[in-house]
Amino acid sequence: MAAQSLYRKWRSQTFDELVGQEHVVQTLRNAIVDERVAHAYLFTGPRGVGKTSMARLLSKAVNCLAPDPAHRPCGTCPACVSIAEGRAVDVIEMDAASNTSVEDARELIERVQFRPAELRTKVYTIDECHMLSTAAFNALLKTLEEPPDHAIFILATTEVHKVPATILSRCQRFTFTRHGIASTAVHLRRVAEAEALALEEGVPEAIARASTGSMRDALGVLEQLASFTTGTIGLAEVHSLLGMTSAAEVYALIEALLDASMAEALRAINGVADQGADLRQFARDLVERLRALLLLLASGDQALADVGADELQLLATWAPRADIPRLLHWIKLFSGLDYQLRTTPYGHLPLELAVVEALVTPVVAAPSAPPRATATPSAPRATPPPARPRPAAPPLATPPPVPRPAPPRQEAPAHPVTPPTEQNLPPTGGVAAAEHAEDAAQASAQAVPAQQAAPDEVPHEGTRTEADPPPTVPRPARAPRSPDEAAAANADFSVLEQIEHAWEEIKRDVRPKSPTVQALLHSVRPVDVEGATIVLLASSAFHKENLEKIANRRIVEDVISRQLGGTYGIRCTIEARAEVQDLRGKIREARKDDLVRAAMNIFEAHIVDIETDEG
Repeated sequence: MAAQSLYRKWRSQTFDELVGQEHVVQTLRNAIVDERVAHAYLFTGPRGVGKTSMARLLSKAVNCLAPDPAHRPCGTCPACVSIAEGRAVDVIEMDAASNTSVEDARELIERVQFRPAELRTKVYTIDECHMLSTAAFNALLKTLEEPPDHAIFILATTEVHKVPATILSRCQRFTFTRHGIASTAVHLRRVAEAEALALEEGVPEAIARASTGSMRDALGVLEQLASFTTGTIGLAEVHSLLGMTSAAEVYALIEALLDASMAEALRAINGVADQGADLRQFARDLVERLRALLLLLASGDQALADVGADELQLLATWAPRADIPRLLHWIKLFSGLDYQLRTTPYGHLPLELAVVEALVTPVVAAPSAPPRATATPSAPRATPPPARPRPAAPPLATPPPVPRPAPPRQEAPAHPVTPPTEQNLPPTGGVAAAEHAEDAAQASAQAVPAQQAAPDEVPHEGTRTEADPPPTVPRPARAPRSPDEAAAANADFSVLEQIEHAWEEIKRDVRPKSPTVQALLHSVRPVDVEGATIVLLASSAFHKENLEKIANRRIVEDVISRQLGGTYGIRCTIEARAEVQDLRGKIREARKDDLVRAAMNIFEAHIVDIETDEG
């Protein structure tokens, strides 16, 4: 007979034994005491955080025979014991991944009408309910909304965004959070003590960090370590089993980064590579430590960093030598290495390049003048830019103006316009530079006809031509933008951002339909959206031609349409699109700015126009 796994052996049998999720425990306990248990619940959250355990605890609580509702489930009565041992016929656990069809849903609906055979209440637990088909969800709607008095439904899922809104509205929803490193380490020590396992100092924290908040994964690693070694389990065994690097090597790299020592940083990376350690795990450990330092530095809250006492002391010594802009820059660099380290043929080169870039790239705290999202066209500017001088208005005094000698006739404009170079452009980003160059060209075009028409004349108020702007009223920088154009551009780029965010998931969804098409998608990326058409940039004509075959194109379009919830087509190109400097191109560039994106998220806004600070 196979031995029982630790995560099954140590599954919580009462509410008091459950680790974490206090907000869910308190709510359900109050519902049981007040006899106000709902007819349907939805438990959401990442894997291994207690959703199924909570469903079994609720099944026990509604059927427990203890006289005091506050002590339910007791874990000792016949009902609790039969449910814990899995032999209660009235507690049905279904795996939606294996029972996805509408026939399975109809069979469940037929059986739910029968009263329980042994217990007071029938409890149906549907795990990973997002895997149910649309037809199965529709068949469950009425029964889920008004089940018989003797039945309760508990749905559990790790991907709540795939559950239809009609289902969500019929359930009481509880969100389960990841377990912290401290709480996971405490539970691991308790289990190790009960199982007579000796752990070195720091081992529970290392396991908790590797499990990324999943208690089931943490207990699985502990069980694997118990079989992997004899005697005391040390950090060396943890690092060897999980492919982790020692904390000292991560600390050495952070020390080198804080000291701006490129030689020491590269030496630390090559030492890790020579050990044959998992470089992706090393990058994750590095990001985790940098994140903890950033949280400690930004908030001053030690609990927010979620590290052990020894690491907390080390973070406190780093804090005076670090600053938030540099940490932000480093975290962005190293957190994007996972895919590169997995696919590169050049070993640890991406990690070396990231370290060099982290130390040689200047860190800018904030852009000098980011683009602004406005609701109206830009106002006239009173101060003209220095690169575009305009004729001043003549004085209104009695003496006539003194005539100037006529300049020699030439093709150059009378009023020289300085070309838009890097030295005289205002420091307001790509949007401002493009608009400044456009205005300079307009001024040059206006100055040439004026010079050719009357080179010997000085324009004054009585002879001002249409090409000359009024001397006392500055002209607007440009015409107002079209709201419809801005709205269409924002809508397209919002879809593009969704596609870019879900691109890896789209490629995974394509694989079951055609591994060949998935391989082609590795060499293309989304670059634009034109209404209902996704523009993909291919790396070669071969990939473009194969993706545009009808069968292959339909596979990609079906997956994208299902991911976005609409009907979309694709179009491939092998040439990079030129930067467009109209409103659409400027909105696209502005949406890439971190501050603009943050403002759009905070205020739920969208860009209707682009202004730049000139002068």
